[in-house]
Amino acid sequence: MIFEEWTSTPTLNHLLDKWSNYRDKTLSMLNIKDNISILLLNVSSLNHYMDETFNLIDSTSPPIITINGTHHDEKSIKKFTKHFFNFNVYSINGTNIFGGVLVAVHKSIHTQRIVEFDNIPNLIALEIGMDQNKFQLVTCYSPPHEKIPFDIFDRILRKNENTIITGDFNAKHKSWSRSIQNPKGKTLFNWLSTLQTRSTMDIINKFIPTSTRSNATIDLIIVPSHMSSNSFSVLPSIGNDHHPVIWYSTIKISTAHQRYPIKRTHWKLFEVFLTFTGSY
Repeated sequence: MIFEEWTSTPTLNHLLDKWSNYRDKTLSMLNIKDNISILLLNVSSLNHYMDETFNLIDSTSPPIITINGTHHDEKSIKKFTKHFFNFNVYSINGTNIFGGVLVAVHKSIHTQRIVEFDNIPNLIALEIGMDQNKFQLVTCYSPPHEKIPFDIFDRILRKNENTIITGDFNAKHKSWSRSIQNPKGKTLFNWLSTLQTRSTMDIINKFIPTSTRSNATIDLIIVPSHMSSNSFSVLPSIGNDHHPVIWYSTIKISTAHQRYPIKRTHWKLFEVFLTFTGSY
């Protein structure tokens, strides 16, 4: 296409005008807001299921990815970041070898880490979007024998009640899971029931198992009721013992993740282009 433009355009000024028009069209497209989707996955070791994770993300194309159970291997985090270099990737280690969480947000979406909640094991808190569309995103892995950090969740909600919480909480309750209740499920249910917020917090993906070993729903997406939508899918396992969950939200935000999926520059082609056009 580049060679065709150079050979078919009569003058350099005409070519520059065409590129200018294309740029203006591109900028106009970037101002279009799309509904965003959020993928939640307990990967059970990012190193072990790296290729499967790549395939899952490439096939679903979510602009926001939350991963629990990374087992926080630095080499794996670097490999993931290199592969998805058009995403901002945030990660933190866990309190045991099974923990660690990661969030990846497409670079076209304004995102920043909330400094107050930085360096908390198994938890990442981000501020996403701008102006009236701004919301907070939290992912948290809560190991079976550890308490869910409700005090931290309360502090995050005080900053902005428009907060989405995702994660593997290992919490089972009859309100969202077709499994035997456990103490963590009861404490999560009580916390959700007594929140002093303007909107209630709803669990999106109720009653569809996210564990491959039982009928328990333990990987949860929790959203304020005014931001809630029931459009979600529980996907086939990538080979580990958890099902991924993808939520198709009604939140509209400026993002270019669908329009520009290109992940790398073809430097050899660019070099050839420069060789043949250098005389111009």
